[in-house]
Amino acid sequence: MFSGFWSWVLVIVLVVVIFQADKLPELKKFLEKSAKGGLDAAKKGAKNVEEKIAKVKAEKEKKKDDSENSDNA
Repeated sequence: MFSGFWSWVLVIVLVVVIFQADKLPELKKFLEKSAKGGLDAAKKGAKNVEEKIAKVKAEKEKKKDDSENSDNA
């Protein structure tokens, strides 16, 4: 467990060295903006899929009703 702590300290030190401490707030803003954009795109995609599923179900139901009506005629 102690070695796990030191590995996290090493990761944090490397991040600060690589990105420089003054650039971390800019990195945070960029990551937040990117994550928000990704979530928005995922929500939009899910909405499109739900609409397509509803459309296919409605078409299938209509075909079923049409076939039942033609059988009764």
